[in-house]
Amino acid sequence: MRRWMVCLMLVSLLGMIGCSKPIEFTGKTEDWRVECTVNPSANAKEYAITYIGKDSQSVKNVSYSFMDSGNFNQSGNSESNSKNLKITGKSIKETPYVEEDSFKLQIKWNGKEDTVPVVKKG
Repeated sequence: MRRWMVCLMLVSLLGMIGCSKPIEFTGKTEDWRVECTVNPSANAKEYAITYIGKDSQSVKNVSYSFMDSGNFNQSGNSESNSKNLKITGKSIKETPYVEEDSFKLQIKWNGKEDTVPVVKKG
């Protein structure tokens, strides 16, 4: 009887872990929208940074850096030159998921600079 109970608990626990929903974060300013997702059970994370500004000129020389996050520590540059720029990234988390409610994305482009507050959805 005891073995049966241990097996049932183990199967239930594995089922809950396998079905855990991804944790989503979003942020927006006048010029940028940020969407980030962490899936703790798959140890995966991804992000999308989209230019939504009204400038008539193309966006170029973009550099970005996530700040104050235990899950997103990426930074990078985009050499693209576009009016509808979208920067994406996807990777496997090397460390366990860190519970957090918010972090920031600092972004520079066309000689301008912005800090996007990114908050947990839900």
